Amino acid sequence: MSTVNINEMSIREKTSFVCLFFARLKKSDARYKNCFKYLKLLEEKYEIKATTLKNDKQAYDNMFDDNGREGWHDKPLEKRSKLLYEIYEAYKDLPLEEAEMFVEQIIHEAENEGQPFFSIKTKDEKTVRSILAKEKNIEFDGLNILQDSLKVGQVVFIVLGGDKPAWETGLIGMGVISQAPYDIGYSGKNYKIKVDIKLLLDKPIKREDLVPYRDTYGIIGIAPIVKWEPNQAISQLSEKSAIALMRAMLEICQSIDNDLTDLLPDEIIERIKGATTVFVPVQVDYKENIKESIKQSLEESESEELVDETSWEDAEKYTSEQFLNDVFMDKSDYETLCNLLDYKKNIILQGAPGVGKTYAAKRLAYSILGKKYDKCIDMVQFHQSYSYEDFVVGFRPTKDGFELAEGPFYDFCIKAGKDDKKHFFIIDEINRGNLSKIFGELLMLIEADKRNETLKILYKNKPFSVPENVYIIGMMNTADRSLAMIDYALRRRFSFFEMKPAFDSEKFAEKLAGSCEKVNKVIRVIKDLNDAISEDETLGKGFQIGHSYFCFDKPIDDAMIKMIVEYEIIPLINEYWFDEPTKISTWTDRLRGALA
Repeated sequence: MSTVNINEMSIREKTSFVCLFFARLKKSDARYKNCFKYLKLLEEKYEIKATTLKNDKQAYDNMFDDNGREGWHDKPLEKRSKLLYEIYEAYKDLPLEEAEMFVEQIIHEAENEGQPFFSIKTKDEKTVRSILAKEKNIEFDGLNILQDSLKVGQVVFIVLGGDKPAWETGLIGMGVISQAPYDIGYSGKNYKIKVDIKLLLDKPIKREDLVPYRDTYGIIGIAPIVKWEPNQAISQLSEKSAIALMRAMLEICQSIDNDLTDLLPDEIIERIKGATTVFVPVQVDYKENIKESIKQSLEESESEELVDETSWEDAEKYTSEQFLNDVFMDKSDYETLCNLLDYKKNIILQGAPGVGKTYAAKRLAYSILGKKYDKCIDMVQFHQSYSYEDFVVGFRPTKDGFELAEGPFYDFCIKAGKDDKKHFFIIDEINRGNLSKIFGELLMLIEADKRNETLKILYKNKPFSVPENVYIIGMMNTADRSLAMIDYALRRRFSFFEMKPAFDSEKFAEKLAGSCEKVNKVIRVIKDLNDAISEDETLGKGFQIGHSYFCFDKPIDDAMIKMIVEYEIIPLINEYWFDEPTKISTWTDRLRGALA
């Protein structure tokens, strides 16, 4: 067993050690409640992607049998990450009490502000010439604050100022203090220091150059001025602001990489080269929805990485056990559902309102993929105006007339054909559209035994096929009176799986743990109500009330259950029995009685 020396660890070694500690704890261990709070702190401190730390912890989860978590098990730890494996081998047997002590040290270090950085601005011509020549022991005069904070060896940013000078103004480089404050004036304030210039940018960085970098806002004297006194030559930066500024400098002028690495400790360099947030300019017309403008800009960029940078390796794991826990479905029903999809390639989840069809569809795809990998999933919603031109390909209006454009299903099939992973196309409210009109000749191509067969489709004078690895999942609300039944031609190409209310599920009961007592009373009435709906000849079981009306991320309190009953369940009953006021009155009274 190795001795722990926090001071000699890299950032990634420290974060891996923390992940290993929490992976060793059972979920019932009181110390485990700090897990994600600590990981969030490390993520923010060291600019590490949240998915990276989460995946590290899950990789370690698999190494301990008694923690109650399955973790990653698709490949051995030593093949997943050499670093993670080395930390595991070194500290897996370290007593938990000792490991906890070192974790607290790491967290304490992350909570501290860190070392200060300083910025010096000059408009003296002689000093500027010395800076641009990258000289040593350059004297800076006229300083009158922060005297007690400046020490030899501290890093300083160098900013060139002046009113219409012969040089270009802005942040030009970095150096270190070579001589502490000296030649202090009579008042005890004015003093001088000397600085060695260690790196120079190709050209000065101005305030506008830093606008895309979120965490450089408010940096005194360098970023857009919000509180800086223009006549003051020196200012102090927090470590976090300095790291954000150096990240921007490095991206704007990559030639300083070696000089920056020589100037700073490895830990600071790790943070500079970690994750960061940048702003991307988007044109927005007056009164235009900003989110729509961003979406349009991303679509036009032809770069999927801007939309989702998560790689297959970094994607969060999602197992069949998680599906069963989330969707409240029996294991046998889940296996049947997967087998139907594998055999038929096209399924429709049908059921009453609130049984979680849409919620289940995406998680079904996740569980088959084994990961929450959205690049293999797309989703649309059908409606009465939806057409073949919207779904597959057709002419669309533009400012100058019409142009031929591919629809989401066409694009999805092209993308899936270039990949060997399974791809899932989800269609919400599938029975709201004219399906024969929307699918057109694809009615043949989507059949399981016609996959990869080609056909020249409407508007395109070239062959098209639906790949073998494309699976279609549709959702159909059986309680919508306004919808026509799916025609037999399309019905033959889909398997239909009925989803039912899960009020009797143990997982659903666990979901309601901590909710107010009135919830269970209301659900007992709902179960009786569903029996009555099923026995009603004008309705039937397809009109039952589903469990998702009661599914929230927090326990249901008195106010919430009252809103559910009064503004969701009772209006639905009024719609079902609009011509039978006695039934409406009976069940309304019973539901309100459960709230008393």
